[in-house]
Amino acid sequence: MHLPSSRLASGIALAMLLMQAPAVIAQDAPESAEQPTPEATDLDALVVTGTRIARPELESVMPISVVDFDEVKETGRFTVYDALMLNPAIGPGLGEMNSMGQEYDKGVANIDLRSMGTNRSLVLVDGLRWVSGGARTAAVDLNTIPSSLIDRVETVTGGASAIYGADAVTGAVNIVMKKRMDGTSASVSTGLAEEGDARQTQASVATGFDFLDERAHLVVGANYVLTDEIPLLDRYTDRQVYQVNPENTGPNDGIPDNIIINFRQFYRSHYPTWCVFEGTAPCGTNAKDGDWYQLIDGQVTHIPRDSYRTISNNDTGTQDGGPDTAFGIYDYMLLRDKSEKSSAYGNLEFQLTPDVVWNTSLGYASSYVSGHAQWPGHRDDVRPINWWGINPETGTAHPGGIARLDDPFLPDSLREHMLAEGLTELPMNRHYSHLPMSREIHRRDAISFGTDLTGRLTDRIDWKGFLRWGTVEDDITTTNMVGRNEWLLARDVTVDATGNPICADADARAAGCVPTNLYSTEMPGQDWLDYVMPYERYESTKNSMLNVGLGMNGELFELPAGTVRFAAGAEWREEKLDTRDDPDTVKLHNIVWSPGNDHGLHPDMSASRRVSEVYGEVVVPVLSDLPGARRLDVEAAYRYSHYSDNPSTDTWKLGLIWSPFDTVSLRGVKGFSTRVPNFGELYSPISMVTLGHIGDPCQEGRILQDDDRPGNCAATVPGWTGPLPTPNQNAPRVFTGGNPDLEPETSDSFSYGVVWQPSFVPGLDLTADYWEIDIDNVITAIAYGTIMNNCVNASGGPDMGYCQFVHRHPTDGPGHLAGEVDYVQAQYANLAGRKARGIDFGLNYARGLGPGHYRLGFSATRNLERRIISQRGTAGTDNAGQFQYPDFKFTLLNKYDVGDFSFGVNTRYISKSLYAVNDQSLETREMPYVPEYWQHDVNITWHPDWDAATDYSISLGIKNATDSKVKHPVLRAYATSPHLTADRVNANNGAAYMDGVGRYFFLTFKADF
Repeated sequence: MHLPSSRLASGIALAMLLMQAPAVIAQDAPESAEQPTPEATDLDALVVTGTRIARPELESVMPISVVDFDEVKETGRFTVYDALMLNPAIGPGLGEMNSMGQEYDKGVANIDLRSMGTNRSLVLVDGLRWVSGGARTAAVDLNTIPSSLIDRVETVTGGASAIYGADAVTGAVNIVMKKRMDGTSASVSTGLAEEGDARQTQASVATGFDFLDERAHLVVGANYVLTDEIPLLDRYTDRQVYQVNPENTGPNDGIPDNIIINFRQFYRSHYPTWCVFEGTAPCGTNAKDGDWYQLIDGQVTHIPRDSYRTISNNDTGTQDGGPDTAFGIYDYMLLRDKSEKSSAYGNLEFQLTPDVVWNTSLGYASSYVSGHAQWPGHRDDVRPINWWGINPETGTAHPGGIARLDDPFLPDSLREHMLAEGLTELPMNRHYSHLPMSREIHRRDAISFGTDLTGRLTDRIDWKGFLRWGTVEDDITTTNMVGRNEWLLARDVTVDATGNPICADADARAAGCVPTNLYSTEMPGQDWLDYVMPYERYESTKNSMLNVGLGMNGELFELPAGTVRFAAGAEWREEKLDTRDDPDTVKLHNIVWSPGNDHGLHPDMSASRRVSEVYGEVVVPVLSDLPGARRLDVEAAYRYSHYSDNPSTDTWKLGLIWSPFDTVSLRGVKGFSTRVPNFGELYSPISMVTLGHIGDPCQEGRILQDDDRPGNCAATVPGWTGPLPTPNQNAPRVFTGGNPDLEPETSDSFSYGVVWQPSFVPGLDLTADYWEIDIDNVITAIAYGTIMNNCVNASGGPDMGYCQFVHRHPTDGPGHLAGEVDYVQAQYANLAGRKARGIDFGLNYARGLGPGHYRLGFSATRNLERRIISQRGTAGTDNAGQFQYPDFKFTLLNKYDVGDFSFGVNTRYISKSLYAVNDQSLETREMPYVPEYWQHDVNITWHPDWDAATDYSISLGIKNATDSKVKHPVLRAYATSPHLTADRVNANNGAAYMDGVGRYFFLTFKADF
């Protein structure tokens, strides 16, 4: 280990002091803290109660929750991610309903404790770190954890860095694996949505047995989960979005600034589409008064003016309404990707001596995810600056598709139309949705190995030495990619001596060029596909981690109030990340994506880190069995971490729990956490994407949505003469990537609450805890739209904490106006701070009821504040009450066991919330509120007595039994946003927060023998 000598000496001294403490007679303790027998001599019982010292759940100073994984599967949730989504304190992070548009990590499953970022949520397995599963994040991909032998999932919500290290800023999730099992358990499940799709099938088997005279025990298990994709159009045929209201005159005129429209952009039609104004095409700024046409099945068709209204005035503008033929971008979109997940896991426990037990485990997990690429389609349009690049012969940009009178493919109807309009050339817009969908496919393989020795140092102190190694490899293939050069050559068409269409370039013909029919909606022949879109992109990511450590846990000595308990240890780990783009750079620069220029490049990255740590924790009983003080315990923890690539850090925790009498406990904890930037935040190479349109708050219409915008735009936009035109016709750029100058972020957190177990209601316990997390120097990458809006929405002048990242053209130039956005820096940066606070509520009740047994579990979160501060000394923006951070969420679980049957009813609730809490007023948006959401799941399990030697069960259930919908139209029909980082998911996808599948039926058969 590479610790500075003074800190190393302090850590060793702490460990030696605790090891040499006198061993005295044990005092009665709760069951989970009893003196372990040799068979149970392990520290796994100490996991995630906010401490490494074992204690009953309700005696923890920090709020915790425990989920039995087998019981969760009875509700039709077969993955850890789905199980954790029942906890109202956990946000969706990345999952199967919102990883579309990810730059690197499509298909992963990350959790987001307190909804403060996946990088601040630590995931452990059996109390130890697990290898990261992302290309640019330290977050664990839950899909890489073998699930066949998961026993339970424990969650502590609160700063836990002093106990478990960096990344536990908002808490930790510990997945506890089964170490012992007698017999075999097998199950198979399948389900189907009411619409007849969305099938999910699961199969698992696990077994365990003793051998070598019961000195050894082996458990092994395997599982498989298949999830079908859901095309977006199978659920939502219309795309409802907010757009600037062209009738708006100001923020306080009684007219909504933004209206919900049936979003159309005619230029993205899957048919050739164009605009003509007084014999001129394209229309430019006359599009509002021009006539729109489409070529459908070879016939020119006029789009009736009374079928739509113009929202933004340009050939690439936006329309409200119009025919379904006038918008094709949804043809490829998926609401949920297709995935296959399989895993196997085994653990061997061997008692070497009466006091020493050896455990070793080996796991493998594989996942396959296939969905649409960042933008799955191919298109071009009439803009003079296009993504086909510059023509080296003319020095000007290659235009989009143009209909010419000498084109041999030109349909007669279009020829007549052009002649009637006096046109020899007609620039066209087109989304080529008849071409094969571009898919992004991830094949991930995760291997984990762990071994540990646990034993007894004295009759009251246990020790544990461990080693854990893990690796996750992700092979990524993007299919059906268009070659820019081949596309341009194939659309340059002439005729041969017999009048047949051919590619005009002789060298291209020799290379197999097949001419393109720009007007057809039929799938091209295989020879055309082989020439124009033969490309696939191959990338890879590899994460690895080696973690070793030695820990001790036990009882130190007696005080009048009880036994002083402790945990201490030292750990060392090495983490590595390697990402590789396709090595064929010539191919990469020839691949087209849309919208933009070339497909975003992913420069190679290699990073490694070594961390050495020492930690200690102690629980001291101060008072016990006294009037007004049945129990008063104080606890403290400290961790020192030395990083090879970051400054060394200190974290600590102080806690107290006081029980004035048997039925009531008051608890509180204050902690200081430090999180160093991860590999992606530090070292991600800077990448640039070019956008077609950008939502500039200083544009016409948008500038009227906030009273502060006119003045702030005038102060920050060069050459300001008034609102900028919308939509922009230039090609603004957005830069994303890491920042090697990042500094660690620090966090002060505290919580205090009450636990009540009323004696007059046996089996009932209630908890309420206030919590607060205040992060300073917060590391974040904010979406470019948020940066631009926050720059000019501030009162008292522009917010330069955001404005510094927005760069505008100082003067007019080719393709742009003065003041239009040139580029936005959306890289990782240290902002001033981030603060969240709220209240958690819990209720558990269990007792006999009639002939059976009833259990109830209730958990809820009340959000009070969700503030982001860009500049010190400013108030920042508070997002509490926005739909991602609703005022109130709860989950209610009910189960009744009677005879051979079990009945379950589960309810999730999300309170009414604002779509955007920082809007100027409720006038800013039509339908500013997202309605409250209720979801009810029901299930019934039958345990037939078919065979005395085998315990069978058959479960039938309905998820979302009332078919509750995502009730806000903008959340219901989302658009994939490309080039998202781990911090910027498709947050506007309501299906990540509320069920988007609909009523879903499932059946499970299980046998234990």
